[in-house]
Amino acid sequence: MTIDWDTPRPLPADVSARWRADGLWLETTVSDVIRACVDTDAVACVVDDDRHTFGQLRLRSLALAAALHDGGVRRGDRVLIQLPNGVELISAILGCWRLGAIAVPVLPLFRVSETVAALRQSTPSAVIAAADLGGTRSPAAEVDEALDVASLRPLVRLIVGAHRAGWSVFPGPNASTAATFAGFTDPGACALILFTSGTTAAPKGVRHDSRSLLAEMNSYRRGAALTHADVVFNPAPIPHIGALVISTLVPWCVGTPVVVLSRWDPARAVAVIEREKVTFAVGAPVFLDELVQRYEKPDYRGHRVRRFQTGAAPTPPTLLARADNAGVAAWRAWGMTEAPSISYGTASDPLERRANSDGRVEPGSEVVAVDDAGTVLPPGSEGELLLRSPKQMMGYIEDVCGAIRGDGWLTTGDIGIVDADGWVKVTGRIKDIINRGGEKFSAHEIENALCEHPAIAAAAVLGVPEPRLGEQVVAFVTIRAGHTFPGFADLIDGLRARRIAPQKYPVAIAAIDVMPRTATGKVQKPELARLWQAHAR
Repeated sequence: MTIDWDTPRPLPADVSARWRADGLWLETTVSDVIRACVDTDAVACVVDDDRHTFGQLRLRSLALAAALHDGGVRRGDRVLIQLPNGVELISAILGCWRLGAIAVPVLPLFRVSETVAALRQSTPSAVIAAADLGGTRSPAAEVDEALDVASLRPLVRLIVGAHRAGWSVFPGPNASTAATFAGFTDPGACALILFTSGTTAAPKGVRHDSRSLLAEMNSYRRGAALTHADVVFNPAPIPHIGALVISTLVPWCVGTPVVVLSRWDPARAVAVIEREKVTFAVGAPVFLDELVQRYEKPDYRGHRVRRFQTGAAPTPPTLLARADNAGVAAWRAWGMTEAPSISYGTASDPLERRANSDGRVEPGSEVVAVDDAGTVLPPGSEGELLLRSPKQMMGYIEDVCGAIRGDGWLTTGDIGIVDADGWVKVTGRIKDIINRGGEKFSAHEIENALCEHPAIAAAAVLGVPEPRLGEQVVAFVTIRAGHTFPGFADLIDGLRARRIAPQKYPVAIAAIDVMPRTATGKVQKPELARLWQAHAR
């Protein structure tokens, strides 16, 4: 299969012209951004306890670009990168962009099966992987196995860590090069491929260009009011669209350092936020929740992050209220790998708005709700959300029928409401709608209600097969520290008190120790369905 990686997104000419005229689509590339003059001695990123300046990142990324180029990688080639959060991952992405190669970072949790799918879709000319991950596995060995399965032979294999046959050593901090590279010259050229989380289907390769990436970067500068005086914290894996933009582009464009952890640990995160005096963070609600739990302790007197944008998974209103009480102005954002941060709140919005909506549609973007026939519904009506935005993807690698319509509208699969003032409230997923005897309702509604109980830390509701009604409702919950499971009857009483219709009540509620999640914080409901099936046998 021959792929034109730079195939543009389908858009009416007047829409793209408007985005350019309004400054939402720039004629700048990501290569231009990271070549721009910056204070080379200023800190660009902090990884755990190590600080790295802009000058050091420049040298690292140039050395990586030179290593790829020396091996035969050229502009437009793909480079698959499987590394944990760290300076090597950041410099690998920047190095690809310096060369004009398409960065393809994949999550460290990918095993051979997922890596084979990513390899077959992206057909990389180079691969970069870690020799060891936590002493339990070798991603490089798994990439070798996946390459054999996919029948691919990349020009370059670079390894971080121990030596391995057939691999060259990833250039270290002392590598030097006098090489210069033109990088990307067309802002409409594909610069990044990310893979969707695959919670409901196989991961899909998503293509982004400099236009969409820099539009997302400007959203952080505009919505979170970021300046060079801020210190940004990214707790999420970098191969996630929001985390990647925060970690690779915001520092160069705004001049603010980004703080990342090689692995998530809430106690360590609190300490790093205190030490670095972090002012803003962005990540899934699970990260916010675990920070707030520590800020809620009566004896905590340290510095705390003051602004937090949460997304990637449903955020219970109760969590936003708890964050507010703990001194953290948090707000929800709605987006996806295909189109990040389409709506978001701000620190100045009232708590009621921040807690009960997913923010306003950002300037230049459009969101509508449609019915089953695709007809646009009046403001305030619930339907599938469609969007059109300067930051939406160019398209998938492999054709997904109907994903982007000829008029540029992207189907999201989310159910929600857009009011007359442009505020969005996501109420569920099309694939997360429970059909009980013909009565259809969103699992999200029951999850939020269950989380209002003080003992419940997280809830996941799903429909499971039932002979008479088609589906019945079951729920899984985790328990907040210091509490015990309140019991089925108590939780149902809570739903009843909130005047939720009885047909939506779970027939069973199970307490589990850990909610299975993707690396970006989304609940893995297929895992819970398998757990239920095993219990029901």
